[in-house]
Amino acid sequence: MTEADNSKLPPEAEIIIVRNGPYRVVGGVPLRKLTQVCTEFGEPVEWQDLGPVETPPGRYLLCRCGVSKSKPFCDGSHTSTNFIGTETAVTDRTSGRIVEYTGDSNLIVRKQVNLCMASGFCYLKDTSVDELTRKAKDPVKQARAIKMVEDCPSGSLMYRFEPAGADVEPELPVQIAETIEITSYGPIEGPLWVMGYIPITRSDGVPFIARNRVTLCRCGSSANKPLCDGTHRFLQERKLRLSQKFGK
Repeated sequence: MTEADNSKLPPEAEIIIVRNGPYRVVGGVPLRKLTQVCTEFGEPVEWQDLGPVETPPGRYLLCRCGVSKSKPFCDGSHTSTNFIGTETAVTDRTSGRIVEYTGDSNLIVRKQVNLCMASGFCYLKDTSVDELTRKAKDPVKQARAIKMVEDCPSGSLMYRFEPAGADVEPELPVQIAETIEITSYGPIEGPLWVMGYIPITRSDGVPFIARNRVTLCRCGSSANKPLCDGTHRFLQERKLRLSQKFGK
């Protein structure tokens, strides 16, 4: 899938961002739970589907402030905590710095830096996506590089085979995933991974550019709202580290 394909979208499927509030999901979009699968060195290399999350019929609200007691659903806590969810990310067009990796084959991997939330799939103990791309004439290395790109939930990593060609996108189901990330201190709550070109509309009424993969902040602390910027990882790892150190 190289461009927006709305044929698989349920009728009226959409995510609407409520001003200083939750994500309103309409149109019966499926919600699932996915977790990272890591190597013995803690490197994420796969996504494992843990099954569906039951949702109310038709529409539901997903927490954006990070303090709901009913995660991933909103319980209204954003009102009592005076959550400020001002959206500052550029989401209606491609913007920011793009880094390009090339090598000894026609594979071109591109990274849109401002979408990156450091999920960790692009670096392993023995290699990285840029190194694999440089040596992608080897079909095994090329396949590993492409898998790294396709496992990137934010869509920051893209690939193509022609300089002026379209980016190649994996065939993803139309769904939202509540993600779990694995750290050395234990599992933590990751972002909401939106797949399959589900339309997203900001609280100011401006629609997102159509994307097959995008990660939305659900800790409430991203500096690039409504996109995830990886801040949740620092916050939750620190909490786990202190808990393990002091037994709290």
